[in-house]
Amino acid sequence: MPFLSAESLSLVDSLMLAVILIGLPAETFLTLKKTRADLASDAPGVRVHHYTSTIMLLWGVALPLLVLWAASGREWSTLGFQIETGLMPMSGWILAALVAAYFVYQFLLVSASERVRTQFRDGLAKDRVMSGFLPHTREERHLFNLLGLTAGITEEIIFRAYLIWAFSCFLPLWGAALASLAVFTLLHLYQGPKNLFAVFLMGGLVTLIYVLSGSIWPAIAIHIFVDILNGYTISKARTQSV
Repeated sequence: MPFLSAESLSLVDSLMLAVILIGLPAETFLTLKKTRADLASDAPGVRVHHYTSTIMLLWGVALPLLVLWAASGREWSTLGFQIETGLMPMSGWILAALVAAYFVYQFLLVSASERVRTQFRDGLAKDRVMSGFLPHTREERHLFNLLGLTAGITEEIIFRAYLIWAFSCFLPLWGAALASLAVFTLLHLYQGPKNLFAVFLMGGLVTLIYVLSGSIWPAIAIHIFVDILNGYTISKARTQSV
């Protein structure tokens, strides 16, 4: 296996895949109990620490991947750093717009209705992990927005672009996409088992957007948009009254 290769998996790719497929899941499982307990405890600074460490971890994986890709002399279009034209790519962009519209509608409902805000608050109260994960203060929300921006860029590069490309060396495209989605979902275990379906569903939609559009850009855009808007939706539900 060559150290670097423009055409196929190289030794450095194998090392990066080991980090993604073994290192990240291992880190998730080893810290899962403590992460859940910390987030549920609502201790001072716990969310700031979690957001900051997650931002550093994601960039710590994504940046070496980009350096590897450039050093290998590979085409950036293979990762989807391009805009495709045609009916199928357009359907990916339309799907992204529909997903965005749904979350805007949810935000507007929460903003306009005390009943809906109460439902959101009650739902969060029953889920101590997610309630502890989501921002409570203005400072936390600003950092949460940075986390949303980071996740939107880095997770799409890692799990949609790079991992689908790597898996497609052994699997058909849709098999590679499903395998990547499984890894993405597994790494969100800290959000609790009952939230994994929502992670799988949203990850599946973004995966579909990426595959249909042939571009990483709508996947990055919708990921950032949803993460940040959800932070504001929860903030509305917690603080706004009629």
